[in-house]
Amino acid sequence: MSEYTRLNCFCCNRIVDSEMPENPMVIGIAYRALLFRATGNYGSSVFDPPHECPEILQIVICDDCLKKKAKRVTRLYNIEHEATAECGEFIP
Repeated sequence: MSEYTRLNCFCCNRIVDSEMPENPMVIGIAYRALLFRATGNYGSSVFDPPHECPEILQIVICDDCLKKKAKRVTRLYNIEHEATAECGEFIP
C-alpha cells in the first residue's frame, strides 16, 4: 500500500506529488519528477557511510529542473538489486 505525500524539488523547491511505498527501499512514484539515490562517495566530506552500515540519501528533482540541466547528467543503466532498510532525515 502506498502513501500519498508531497516532496520538494531539491533544485527549485517546487512541490512534487508522490506515492511512497511502506518499504523505503522500493522507489516510489514522483509525478513530473525523478527520485535520485546516492550511496555515498569516498571523496565526500559530507556523506560517506561505512560499508558495514550502508545508508542512502534520496532527493527529488522536478522534470523542469532536469531539462534545464540535462547536459550535466550522466545516464547509468542495467542496475538491479533488492534490499530493505529504514529511512530518516539527513543532517550534515
